[in-house]
Amino acid sequence: MSNIDSQIKTFLAVARLGSFRRAADELYVTQAAVTTRIKGLEDYLGFAVFHRHRRGAELNEQGERFIDYARNAIDMIEHGREAARRVTSYRAHYRFMSQFLLLDELVPDWMHWMNSKAPDVSLSIDCGYSMTATKEIANGQLDLAVGYQYQVTNGVIFEPLFTERLVLVTSYEDIVDWRENYISIGWDQAFDEEHRRFVAESRPKCRLHAEFIDTARIMLTQEACSAYVVERSARTLIASGAVRLVPDAPVWVRPAHAIYPARPTHPDVQSAALEGVRDIFARVEKSPACKLSDVTLRTL
Repeated sequence: MSNIDSQIKTFLAVARLGSFRRAADELYVTQAAVTTRIKGLEDYLGFAVFHRHRRGAELNEQGERFIDYARNAIDMIEHGREAARRVTSYRAHYRFMSQFLLLDELVPDWMHWMNSKAPDVSLSIDCGYSMTATKEIANGQLDLAVGYQYQVTNGVIFEPLFTERLVLVTSYEDIVDWRENYISIGWDQAFDEEHRRFVAESRPKCRLHAEFIDTARIMLTQEACSAYVVERSARTLIASGAVRLVPDAPVWVRPAHAIYPARPTHPDVQSAALEGVRDIFARVEKSPACKLSDVTLRTL
């Protein structure tokens, strides 16, 4: 391990644990070695990074500013090391991130596509939100993502793939009881504003809020409650008899995007990856819709 590498990792350990001694125990080195590494890092940076006191150590203002860069530096070194090691076996490495709700629908088929179209390319698969993916693509840490939220960013392209619909369902036997136990969900700022108006007008009893929409889907199978879920999930739940669609409830429409750099590192790999994503979601769009002929929906 190089000096700067060990110094930054030691800095991160002390910052997380709040103690030189606990950092030494975790890193299997002496406390004197931790002190030496931090001193070396501070000499290199030209400023101190910790306030030291009897209870341990805490980041000072300069340390607070530096810590995100330190984490990114370690991540970049590790990613670079992995990429360099793959050179002997693969001509390129491609990094992909999907919103959690799209994993089952997308990733297995997309990996099969890439294995067929680009067998000499190694892959990394991750799960995360669109805003995280956009930042990583802009920083050169990610090659392609699929997600919902759109954020104008220089050098990053958002390509519409398909439209997701959020529908209100209930697991109450009698649909009129849907307000008795309502799980509110988070999606994006526009949805949250519209949803607050819906709650104010409908006045359901909101016992639980779930930022992660799949939590609501799971709860619908565990107890009598009501929640918004994506229509793809609702189809399966309705078909199984687990839930019923609430009539006259608004339906929220949200687009899903492919997110990728305008200037990819490997244009040919990017082309193959995008072709696979487009093909898969074209089939998702054409899949049979849930039978909603017996209810009235208001699309927003």
